[in-house]
Amino acid sequence: MTAILKALSGGADRVVVIDTETTGVYNTDRIVEIALVTMSLDGEFIESYDTLIHPQRDVSATFIHGITASMVQSAPTFEEIAGDIAIRLNGACLVAHNLPFDYRMVRNEFERLGEELMVTGGLDTLSGSGCRLGDACALHGIPLDGAHRALTDATATAQLLLRLIDRCGTGAPAAAPIRLLRSGRVLRRDDTHPEKLPDPPYIVMLTGHVDYKQVEAATIAYLDLVERAVADLHLDREEREQLAQLASELGLDPARIAQAHRRFVFGLVEAALEDHVVTSEELDTLLRVAHALDVEQSAVELRIEPFMRRRSAVTLVNGMTVVITGDHAVYERSHITERLTDLGLEVVKGVNKTTELLAAADVSSSSGKAKKARKYGIPIVSVDDLLAARLGSSIETVAVSDARKVVSCPDCYVTWTVSGRSSVHSVRRCDDCAPVAASAAATSTAARPSVAGAWAPPTVEWLVCEDCGTRWHRQVTRGRKPRQCLNCR
Repeated sequence: MTAILKALSGGADRVVVIDTETTGVYNTDRIVEIALVTMSLDGEFIESYDTLIHPQRDVSATFIHGITASMVQSAPTFEEIAGDIAIRLNGACLVAHNLPFDYRMVRNEFERLGEELMVTGGLDTLSGSGCRLGDACALHGIPLDGAHRALTDATATAQLLLRLIDRCGTGAPAAAPIRLLRSGRVLRRDDTHPEKLPDPPYIVMLTGHVDYKQVEAATIAYLDLVERAVADLHLDREEREQLAQLASELGLDPARIAQAHRRFVFGLVEAALEDHVVTSEELDTLLRVAHALDVEQSAVELRIEPFMRRRSAVTLVNGMTVVITGDHAVYERSHITERLTDLGLEVVKGVNKTTELLAAADVSSSSGKAKKARKYGIPIVSVDDLLAARLGSSIETVAVSDARKVVSCPDCYVTWTVSGRSSVHSVRRCDDCAPVAASAAATSTAARPSVAGAWAPPTVEWLVCEDCGTRWHRQVTRGRKPRQCLNCR
């Protein structure tokens, strides 16, 4: 063990396993908890250090890390403990499960203080295990009670390192600014008053069941970020740019990103279908996440439709519109049309939102008309059953019980779902952005003479305060974007 650790640590005199809990995954986000587990090159535990950190903004993502605003109220800021962290990191070989993420978050905190943390190499147990921390610990029999607690995760990562020591890459001594003052302040999570935490969003529960077997480490690291980013079921423009930047840092090209998105979405689908039922909440979640990650809705629907089809009875009435799809093994299309017309039904050519029935030789047909009928929730009936029926009789049909479509705001990218038959366009401003755009349009119209043609209102942009994390939107204007909200300027 000693020889291997010495060889892999690149000249460092010890290893430090690091784990952070953060307000989010982007460079503007802050650390809310940090843990450092120091080990000798013999693999012996020397020291454990952990503390909550006041992020000087909203803690965010409480449903993931379990930290509330009141828990960090008396916690030190990063500036106060930067010296305590730096002295532990300097000269050590850094270890983490997804090291690029934790290193980036700690490096950003030092940069805010005008200081630099240099790490030219480290050991990454994500690369060594090829799976998420919980899955890796389960595979190697390592206890992980209370995941997403920094000290718990760091301690488990340290044990995992000892099992995978020769598979985690090579490291080098870190260079940290040791001239910073040390305060010695800590506030551990267990020393705060326990609070009742909010229930996590449904998607967070689903992501815990997504299987990443045989997925390369860089893709898993990226999808860990995606999980956090889409917890609110949408990605705004800034989030998309940040994810693209992070993917580039991980060496993922557009093709691999698209493949990762599809793997993630279909992993969610399989997790949702474990009980063979698709609820309205599950459908809403799956469609909105797919939309956010540019995964085609039809691919998701193809997988979940069999679990959403419901049989019901429809009474045939005079003038009911019906569309015929596919070829029948016995009857010509003209014969079927003539028979249904004689029955009192109105046979039309194309499926639209007002169509009342679709007649198919096989109700499981995948024809274009059948797909459209399911999209709108239109009942599909067997041609044979329809030909044998009479006006006023009930006939068994199959339909998608809750056909939905995604609507997206073009300004903030917020999404929601509506009925598949709804006349609402798939692109529509949300309730928050519509008043801003209307106000901007009115101001611009009043400020300049009328011209021919319709005027397109300017795009609304969302901004995030670097100090408190507050989000606000405004009309897009030229010039430098404000970095603080009105309350923090």
